[in-house]
Amino acid sequence: MNTPEKTLSLTAAVESVAEDYLALLGAHGVDYLYMGAGTDTAPLVEAYARAQRPGHVSPRYPVPIVAVHENLAVGMAHGYTMVTGRPQAVMLHVSVGAANAVCGIMNAARAQIPMLFTAGRTPLYDHGHKGSRNSEIHWAQEMFDQAGMIRELVKWDYELRDGLQVRDIIERALTIAQTHPRGPVSLTLPREVLAQTPATPTALSGVPCPLPLPCGPAPDAQGVRKIAQAFTTAMCPVIVCTASGADPETVAPLVALCERFGIGVAEANGRVMNFPTDHPLYLGRSVAELAPHADALLFLESDVPWLPGRSEPPAATFVAHAGTDPLFARYPSRAFRSDVTLTTTVAALLPALDTALADAAPTISSRRDRVESLAAQLAAVRSRRWTQAVGTDDNAPINKSFLSQCINEFKPADAIVVNEYSLQRDGLDLVQPGAYFGMPPSAGLGWGMPAALGAQQAAPGRMVIGVFGDGAYLFANPAACHQAAEMHGLPVLTVVYNNECWGAVQSAALGVYPDSHTAAVTQAGRKAPLASIAPVPDFERYVEASRGYGERVTVRAQLRPALQRAAKAVRSGRQALLNVIGS
Repeated sequence: MNTPEKTLSLTAAVESVAEDYLALLGAHGVDYLYMGAGTDTAPLVEAYARAQRPGHVSPRYPVPIVAVHENLAVGMAHGYTMVTGRPQAVMLHVSVGAANAVCGIMNAARAQIPMLFTAGRTPLYDHGHKGSRNSEIHWAQEMFDQAGMIRELVKWDYELRDGLQVRDIIERALTIAQTHPRGPVSLTLPREVLAQTPATPTALSGVPCPLPLPCGPAPDAQGVRKIAQAFTTAMCPVIVCTASGADPETVAPLVALCERFGIGVAEANGRVMNFPTDHPLYLGRSVAELAPHADALLFLESDVPWLPGRSEPPAATFVAHAGTDPLFARYPSRAFRSDVTLTTTVAALLPALDTALADAAPTISSRRDRVESLAAQLAAVRSRRWTQAVGTDDNAPINKSFLSQCINEFKPADAIVVNEYSLQRDGLDLVQPGAYFGMPPSAGLGWGMPAALGAQQAAPGRMVIGVFGDGAYLFANPAACHQAAEMHGLPVLTVVYNNECWGAVQSAALGVYPDSHTAAVTQAGRKAPLASIAPVPDFERYVEASRGYGERVTVRAQLRPALQRAAKAVRSGRQALLNVIGS
C-alpha cells in the first residue's frame, strides 16, 4: 500500500546536479551527509559554498559531517540510524575510500541498518566536460568494477548516469533501503554528472514527500494459529529475542502479550534492549539453560538462535522463527530446524499472536506462576554465578564483570550504552527501550566508537557510554574518532577495557583446543599466541590530544570515582575516556 503523496515545493534555481542531489536528500528527511571528501566531491563543496552566500535562499540540505576516516563516517551514520530509525547518507572518495568502508557496510547490512552509501568515482572523461580528469591519481584510482567491492553486502547498487535521473534514482535508493528487510544501498556518483547544469532551473519543484514506502510484511494467519496452538498447550512457552527491540515500539506489546498469556522471554545473544531484565517473566540469556524446560519456542529476529551441538532444543520441542528475513538469506550457510517460519515484522506479529492466543485460550492462570518460578530459579543461578565472577576481593585486578557492575550502578536512567565486547550483559539492568546497542552480528571491529558518536548526535540530551575492548578501540582509529567528537561537539563517555589482548582470538583457540597446548599457555598466565597486542598506547592520551578528559584506572577502588569524574566532564560538554587496566 502506497503512502498518500504530499508535495514539497522547492523552487530555488539550482546551478548543478549536486545541488539537486543535496536538496533531494534534505527533502526526504536525511539530516546528515557523513563525508570523507576527496577530489570527486568538488561539486558538493561548491554547492555547500553557494548555500553559504549572504542572501542566498536554497532548499534544506543535509548537514555535512566531515569524517577523517571512512569507517568513522559509516559508523556514525549507523549509530544515528540505530537510535532514530531514520536513514542517513554517506559520501566517500572513489575506490580507495569505498574500500576502507567495506567493514562498516557489512556491519550495517547484518544489522539491517538502512543507509544511502555513496562514493565518487574517477572522472569518466579525460577532457571535454566540467569535472573531467585533471590529476594524475585519476588514472590509478579507477577500477573496472568499483561497486563490486560491496555489491554482495548492499540491497541495491547503481551509478548515476545523468542529472536527468537524479530524482528517480535517489528516491528509489531511499525507498529500497527502508523496505523490509532494511539495509544499506549503494550509489556511485561520477564527478561530471554532479557538476552538470540541470535541464531546468526549477528541477526540484514538487518533490514528493514522504516516499511511497511499502508496508512491512504481515504474518501468515495460518502460521500464527499454529504458533498459538502450540503455545496454548505448552507447559512452558518461551519467546526468545535477539534483535526484536531494534524497533523499540515492540517492547511494550511484547511485555503485555507475555503477561496476559504467561509466556517467558529469553534472549539469544541479544544485541539490543528487547525486554525488561527486571521483569518476573525474564528468563535470561542462556538458551542452553532454558532448553530443558521450554516445550514451545518462538525466536524473534534471531540469526543464530542456538549453537548446534551445544544448546539446541530437544527434538520434541516446538520451534518457530519470525522476522523480516527469517531465513537470513544473505548468510551463505545457515540451518536451524523450524516447525513454523514467518516472514513478518515483530510489530505486526505481536497483535496477531495476541488475537490468536485469546481465541485459543481466553484465560491463562497457573502457567504464569510456573514460568515465573522458573525465571526466579534461573535468576538465582545467574546471581550466584555473577557474584562469583565479580569477586569480593577489593585488591583483585579489574575484570570485565567488575567493570560491568560498576557501569551498571553508575549509568543514568536514560543513558544509551554502546558495547563492543567488554560489557557483560548479565551484569546490566535494562528497562528502557533503545537504551542498549551491542555490536552487529558480523562483529566487524571498530564499529563501536563511531556508532557511539552517531548515537550522541541522535540524542544530544542523553549520556552515551561507549564500552570497548582495547582491540576494538584501536580498530576504530581512535585519533580520528576523538577528533570528530571535538569537531562536532559530541561528548561521549568512552570506557576502554585494556588487557592488551584480543580476547576473541584467545577464546576461539581455547574453544577448539580446550585441553591442548593453547590451554597450557593460558593456564600458565600468558596470552595465547597471536592474541597479545602488548604494548598498547596510553589510551587516555588520545582523548587528551583532542582536549578531552582522560584518566587511567589501575585498581578497583579507583573505578567508581573515575566514572563520576568522567561524567562531570561529559556534562560540561567535554568528551571523556577511562583507560581501565584489566586482568
